[in-house]
Amino acid sequence: MEASIEKKGTVWDSLTDILFFSLSDKLKFSIKVSLSMALAFLIPFAMGWSQATTAASAVMIIAAMGSVSESINKGAMRVIGTLIGAGIGMTLIALFPQERMLYLLMLSIIVTTILYALRAYKGDPTIFMLSAMVMLMVFKNGEVDDVFLYGLDRTFMTVFGIVVYTLVGVFLWPVDLQDDSEESAAVLSSLQADLFLKRDAKKEKRVELQEQLLDKEQLLENATMDVRTSSMDINQWHSMIYNYKNISELLTLLSMHDKEEYTDNLHLYVTNYKKLEEEITTLLKDISIVWNEKKEIVIPEGIEPEYQSHTIKTLDHLERASMLTTIQNMQKLHQELRVLALKLNSLNSPKPTFFELEDIPKNKRFLWGDIEHLKGSLITFMAFWAAVFLWITFNPPGGFMIVTYATVLSVLTTFTPIKPSMLMIVFTLSFIFATLMYILVLPNLHYGWELGLFIFVYSFISFYFVNPKMTIFFLLGLFIMGLNNVMNYNFSVFLLTMLTFYLFLMILHIFYYIPFSTRPEQLFVMMKKRFFRLSQFMAQRARNLHESKVSLGVKVAAKYSDAHLMNTVKQMQLWASQIDAGYFNGVDKDIIMNFTKECEKFAYLLELLYHRELKMNRNPLLGQLKTDHTLPSFADVLGEYASGKDVEDIDPLWKDEKVMAKKAEESLDQILSGIDFNIYTKEEISELYENISLRRNVWLALFSCQTMMEQIDFKVLQRNRF
Repeated sequence: MEASIEKKGTVWDSLTDILFFSLSDKLKFSIKVSLSMALAFLIPFAMGWSQATTAASAVMIIAAMGSVSESINKGAMRVIGTLIGAGIGMTLIALFPQERMLYLLMLSIIVTTILYALRAYKGDPTIFMLSAMVMLMVFKNGEVDDVFLYGLDRTFMTVFGIVVYTLVGVFLWPVDLQDDSEESAAVLSSLQADLFLKRDAKKEKRVELQEQLLDKEQLLENATMDVRTSSMDINQWHSMIYNYKNISELLTLLSMHDKEEYTDNLHLYVTNYKKLEEEITTLLKDISIVWNEKKEIVIPEGIEPEYQSHTIKTLDHLERASMLTTIQNMQKLHQELRVLALKLNSLNSPKPTFFELEDIPKNKRFLWGDIEHLKGSLITFMAFWAAVFLWITFNPPGGFMIVTYATVLSVLTTFTPIKPSMLMIVFTLSFIFATLMYILVLPNLHYGWELGLFIFVYSFISFYFVNPKMTIFFLLGLFIMGLNNVMNYNFSVFLLTMLTFYLFLMILHIFYYIPFSTRPEQLFVMMKKRFFRLSQFMAQRARNLHESKVSLGVKVAAKYSDAHLMNTVKQMQLWASQIDAGYFNGVDKDIIMNFTKECEKFAYLLELLYHRELKMNRNPLLGQLKTDHTLPSFADVLGEYASGKDVEDIDPLWKDEKVMAKKAEESLDQILSGIDFNIYTKEEISELYENISLRRNVWLALFSCQTMMEQIDFKVLQRNRF
């Protein structure tokens, strides 16, 4: 393991160590991309190849999609994606040589499908982007002469651009994702230990640690998604991440509530509680330092809690459920830490060995069915045909390239924070800069190294000084110059080429507003309603879990909601951050952001309850509890919010935490007093109280969401700005 995760040093790394300075990651990335752009132009020029701009376009697309780390394997996958796109594109040309409209229809459907997969994919999206781009680029403006040679030439140059970018990324300041994974794992381990020690601290501190924990957990998962190693090592990482996620889940539950009275005397209810707590603390500390020191962790034996039944009976039902669930979670945490420590010992032993992999859920690489992805794909399809209409009707300079750019770049502008007005500004600045370069600089370049330096500087300015989300629109100014071995300076051609880029940008502008609204405040309100609707579906499925017959619609809706609930919260947070509060009187952006954080906590707990109940669906005690329970389900109030109602329009019963707690206690007392616990197993009784505690957690999280919602006027956000 140690050998496989060492940082790869370079000559520059040694030099910077000697000179006591280093370059920032952003500066390194900008230099690498700029060098790749220069080579993508200069090498084809030197070899006498045509279509050098195609190779440069491939470099631009890859870099603009935010790819930081490079590997031979990732480059090979991009090449495969490119070849697949070229194969499909030229096959369509062969199938419909004379039927252009049928060809364009099939092309638009396939490209839209590929770009939908790009939106849904959680890994490197450039594979799909390059595939779609090449599929469009092999079309030779409707001509029939030498179409296959033209397509092969475009494909070759795209592959060449990928190879250049990959080799530069591999050999110049290579970024090893495994190193990032180790650092992320060490930070996450330290946070977990800190949260356990401060699980009874003030709420603000606990919430801060919980949020950091979720962020670092996601960072670790992302860092290992495309880890550069053998498939077995990837599986080892995923197995450990699974343990880390379970540990974070248990720690979140243990630190969810303020300290209750009985918690100071937990040893009276469980005689070996202090031993359990001490061993958990030791394991957390040892795991947090093992990533740096690589020492063996001393693993204790498993612990079985020693309950004092006569003392536990003095607690009321909600306190009893909370206390028993706390001990169960402590026991599970102890076991999970033992498993993780055993895996780390296997990897850090003098002779590293692979540990045995348990059966864990596989990471989902695609998020299918997201509504914004589907709407974005519809916009891509419409942008394609709008550009085709413009191309056929007016035959602008650049020909079919207007369709290619409008279709491919629609992915960057549909349902993203990039505003059309900002695009216009960046585009205009780019073209002003490009015009000055075209007039004042390019005519004075006589040698290849001068042209290479010019391309390098232009690309560096684009990637270092421009907002990363808008870099590609500034860099497009480089492509209107018509760079070639033999330059023919014609300002009218330059302006016509510039017009082509403005035309496809105008198409993107039109479909930014039509047919769907992309105003942040409206998207935020829509995401809020969807969040409560998805939550309602999951709550309904949980409520109907013990019924003999559950409709297929309820099952499908709950499964869909489980896959999309947390992603909906993330989108709600994204659009909340983009709201311009200056347009709306009485709207506090900080309160809105805090509301989304409470929604994230609620979603986390609801998903936890949903998955635990799926595992407990055969428990007869839970079935009896749900049958006899008289209080309404929180699925009902979630449905009210999903329909657009405000907090003041909801029945006061749902908003009074003390009244709900009292009614819940009375209902539980009535139900549980008539149950003969002697006929049920210890596991069934344990699951009953765990379920009660989980439901209490969800209720409390919902109360927090409602408290924040009372401070937000959602009706104001739905008004038109003008």
